[in-house]
Amino acid sequence: MQIESDKDFTQLINQFSVWRKRFPMFAHDVQQIEKIIDRHIQQHSKIMVMHRQTHNRSYLEKAQNEIDAINQVLNTVEKLELMAMLSRG
Repeated sequence: MQIESDKDFTQLINQFSVWRKRFPMFAHDVQQIEKIIDRHIQQHSKIMVMHRQTHNRSYLEKAQNEIDAINQVLNTVEKLELMAMLSRG
């Protein structure tokens, strides 16, 4: 899963419930991942509000950095998910 813009955030939130169902024994870990990503989403929202108020381009770059951070977390989780699936077999 790759996040391109804030429109993908709802799809990401739906992914959390999929992870909870798929890995019930790692419920705490999934919850921690949710908290990390939620912090980035909230920060992205605040930055975009500042951008709309000032129309300063630097806020767009900061917002993109938040999306990049979310994608980095997702890439790590996908690798861990792959390892978990391979260890089952």
